[in-house]
Amino acid sequence: MPSILTAIPTFESIYPDTFKALWDMDKGGNDVLFEFVRGYDCPTARNNIAQRALELSTDYLLFVDNDVTLPSDALVNMLADGVDVVLGYYAHRNKNNEDTLKTNVCKRGELNYTMQYTGDELAALRAAGTYLERIHGGGMGCALIRTDVFRRISYPYYKWVDYGNGKMLSEDLYFCEQCKHADVRLFVDTRVQCGHMFRQIVTV
Repeated sequence: MPSILTAIPTFESIYPDTFKALWDMDKGGNDVLFEFVRGYDCPTARNNIAQRALELSTDYLLFVDNDVTLPSDALVNMLADGVDVVLGYYAHRNKNNEDTLKTNVCKRGELNYTMQYTGDELAALRAAGTYLERIHGGGMGCALIRTDVFRRISYPYYKWVDYGNGKMLSEDLYFCEQCKHADVRLFVDTRVQCGHMFRQIVTV
């Protein structure tokens, strides 16, 4: 049975619904460890977690964001995919916390990560029996990564890139770029439809 480090990178704390989803998650008899990193920016937290997975020599690392809820069979399905990197999907929110009707995963062929799948498109693939779809990249709110991937790409594995023209590359998409350069293919599991909790915006 493979070993999995499940980890949440956050500057804040874990939402109760996220914790409950992880508690209820079907582990399939696998050896699942848990790590909670708080007080760092997201790239630093992700890098620390990846290094921890290497230190522990776990077979996989499962990233879960603190405001994402996983279906109970997420881990079992993602492990069964047998690929180096596979993402679950969830609603993408903009800076105003609004649902954009898009998801966190991007279609292949778009070098600037602007062509995201909608939830309906991924649901249609699932209904047609396509459970594993190759993607251009995506957010790491639910991501199962074979630990060996971090030996095949360069450190830092995650970092923000500012192109100086008003455009930036987030830390998770930077990881996706590194994977592509190392010939690591990226996939989404259409069975792993996650929740993305709404955060109340308070103005003062």
